Amino acid sequence: MKNRLAGMISRRGLAAALALLTACGGGGGSAGGAIDPPPVQLATPGLSVTKLRAGTTSWVALVEKARSPEIPTKPERQLLISQADGRSRQLAYLPPDGWSLLDFARHASGEISLLLASDRELRLQRLSAIGQLLRDQPFVDLLVATDAFIGDPLSARDHQSLLPHYTRDAGRLAAIGEDVALAFRSGRHAVVLHRLAYTAAGGFAKQWRSLVEPGVFIGGRFLTSGSFDPFKSLDQQWRVALDADAQGRIAVAVSLDFTDLLDGHRQHFGEALDPAVANGLLLSQFNGSGQRLGTALIDTRQRSELHALRWVGEQVAAAGRVRTLQTPEGWDGFLALVPAGATAAWAYRVLDVDAGDVVFDVSLRSDGRLLVAGSSGYTQNPLGASISEEAKPLLGLLSADGQWQQRITLAAGPRHNQLRAIASRSDGSWLLGGMENGPGTHSADANAALLTADGYLREQRL
Repeated sequence: MKNRLAGMISRRGLAAALALLTACGGGGGSAGGAIDPPPVQLATPGLSVTKLRAGTTSWVALVEKARSPEIPTKPERQLLISQADGRSRQLAYLPPDGWSLLDFARHASGEISLLLASDRELRLQRLSAIGQLLRDQPFVDLLVATDAFIGDPLSARDHQSLLPHYTRDAGRLAAIGEDVALAFRSGRHAVVLHRLAYTAAGGFAKQWRSLVEPGVFIGGRFLTSGSFDPFKSLDQQWRVALDADAQGRIAVAVSLDFTDLLDGHRQHFGEALDPAVANGLLLSQFNGSGQRLGTALIDTRQRSELHALRWVGEQVAAAGRVRTLQTPEGWDGFLALVPAGATAAWAYRVLDVDAGDVVFDVSLRSDGRLLVAGSSGYTQNPLGASISEEAKPLLGLLSADGQWQQRITLAAGPRHNQLRAIASRSDGSWLLGGMENGPGTHSADANAALLTADGYLREQRL
């Protein structure tokens, strides 16, 4: 299996998009005659930017094509990789045929680890800082068939699979130096965490394995009509969220909604969690050696979705959206800040900015305050999942303890807008990535050509 770079992309009709993947704007001269790289201003037609990681001058971005709801969910993602000088033409990586690119981790060396999935299998790849394939190996975990299951195990369809039946999009990576943390939900519905070392000679090598959550019953959700799922709500209960910090501490979070997870966790780990809780999430922390540091319960009291998990200093930020009222404008963003090693119940803040709100990313500023990225100003069927075509990008500045301070104004496209990812740079600037001119749930019902969204990557001082 080989990775394919920009020269192969025209075969899939993406040449027009790649033609625009170049940095724009003029660079000024600096002392000693050096040329400063111009600010990053990229357009990615038909591909929304969903994740960003940046180095001193380089960056890596995950981009995704809009797709109609399906079972299993098969995300169509690719990777954009800048050149080291920040000014050269960008390279694009496509996964091999039959595989979906789920996630990436950017390492201190600049190398990039990738997680790929078929319907039942996972693969790991390693790229150089400029996108050259260094390693390609299958990931094997024979223990998934025997992980604990609380309840009726027949509710899980394939106990040997590394992924659940309903979606491929159930695994995530995080960098720990040159190592990686890998979290995934198996076909037995258990959530598993691995730490893998990486060397050029040996590739990815397992260091330890830990069971984050036992297998439990998880309910499926479906649209009765509509051609797009703007916030990926339909398979949200299957996904996992993962992040690691520079000390090697790892955080894994999963949603409680539409699952028997709270009872499963209580029975398997013997932890005294409130059995009346039905909505929210469980956030577990591990040290670099795989020891569980504790699990925090965040009770959102109403239906909620987890979209972001990030270490921000000595705490973990978990964020997404919660339905505070059963009205068209009743969904609001939420943010929970959980200290390192925290256990038991933990509170969260509601972020009610403008009509419907959602948070997709959180980042720590150098002054200790927080930035949250998301979408705002949308409406949703109070009895269903239909989301409006109208939505604006959301960028908010919060205090260190999560109190709202101000909204930062951003340019918006003509249809649904989402600011999906933010990343700081060493010179104090920020990279912003997302989508504009995107569809609502029903935008493409009568015309499939309208199932498209335009992405962007922009550099900005905040």
